[in-house]
Amino acid sequence: MNDYVIKCGTLIDGTGRPPIKNVKILVRNQRIVRIEQKNGTDLENCPHIVDASEKTVLPGLIDSHKHVYNCGGSNVGVGLDTSQVKENIHQMYMGGVTSVLDLGSPYDIKSITELPQKKPKIFYAISILTCPNGYPGEYMDRKFYELGSAVECETEQDIKTAVKKLYEMGVSVIKTAVVTRTFDGKPQVCWTDKQLQTLTDEAHSYGLQVCAHITYKDDYAQAARCGIDSIHHAAFDGKMYDEDLDEMIRKGIIFVPTLSLVDLMVTGLKEKWIDNRDYNPPVNKVIKENMKIFTNAFHNGSDDKPVGDLFIKVAKSELCSIPKIQLENVKEYIKRGGTVAMGTDSSLGFSLHTTPVREIELLAAAGLSNIEAIKASTLTAASVFGKDHEIGSIETGKLADILVVNGDVANELSALANTEMVFINGEKVYQK
Repeated sequence: MNDYVIKCGTLIDGTGRPPIKNVKILVRNQRIVRIEQKNGTDLENCPHIVDASEKTVLPGLIDSHKHVYNCGGSNVGVGLDTSQVKENIHQMYMGGVTSVLDLGSPYDIKSITELPQKKPKIFYAISILTCPNGYPGEYMDRKFYELGSAVECETEQDIKTAVKKLYEMGVSVIKTAVVTRTFDGKPQVCWTDKQLQTLTDEAHSYGLQVCAHITYKDDYAQAARCGIDSIHHAAFDGKMYDEDLDEMIRKGIIFVPTLSLVDLMVTGLKEKWIDNRDYNPPVNKVIKENMKIFTNAFHNGSDDKPVGDLFIKVAKSELCSIPKIQLENVKEYIKRGGTVAMGTDSSLGFSLHTTPVREIELLAAAGLSNIEAIKASTLTAASVFGKDHEIGSIETGKLADILVVNGDVANELSALANTEMVFINGEKVYQK
């Protein structure tokens, strides 16, 4: 079907504009070529009509912080195999996620993007660039470094060489980390300002934006002054400094707080989701067994000790306080006028590769309206990796990545989980 018209009951276009009723969208050659609200036009006579006249139509969701290779459970690499990675990808597009930014995977993430199966658009950073013995060395096995998931750079030339190599491999962004403490509170080697500025300047010279992993409140200032474009994760350890939030906003930094990762992890552990007969996550037996062990470790361990083999080495009581701390930090950023984007950091714990409803609901809980939360999950998310001119909104000329859901999304974000149809590049890849 080269040309077809989608008849929308309600259209939320992803730009932040209010919803509009009874709109028709003409799709041709993968792109949106006309959007009309008028009656009696030639679009009504199109031989191929997609009837969504009782549904809500919106852009495909965009997750701007993903790890396609992670599969759930307590630690990196649990239950990882090819079939599970393929299932992860299946769950993404089936849940209405039409594009993802993978922020840390081995070199062969490129081969995943070439799989013949249906899949969302997968943009990637490949290696986390870090200084010698810097994050993520505290928890990531060196075998993953050998596969390309992290690369250590010491000299200015090392940094420039690493950025150039990733550019030539086709990455969409450069990822780094600004972390001066390990998860158990010990000092962590980190970039100097000169090194970090060299990295951002070099990435920008290739037209690449820089994403930074940060988890502690003392580290946001360095990222802001050294040219980072998007900061990923809200602080774990307390209230972020007002002056840092203001500087991030002044510099136009997009904040990707990944609120649902720890929120779902703590909720799933507390409520023993894995022991619920009705809970059937789309993961293999190894991961399910790990989730059981993880849950038992949570309930049997003391409040002042870390939970099992979880790589976040903080006391259980501290782990349980993280969701509230992060939410308050994001509330303040939004209140001050900052821009946020949706990213889940899936998949660890109980944050899996499905519709990212909880992340979007938490953005609304932090102060966005429902329409603003959808924009954060579509157009703004696309801008994290510089693709907002091509995807992220339903506008003429853009690629036809379109989601049809059953429900009044403008008033009830949970309706996003009611996926009816998903189109990627104009092709229908899923229908309920």
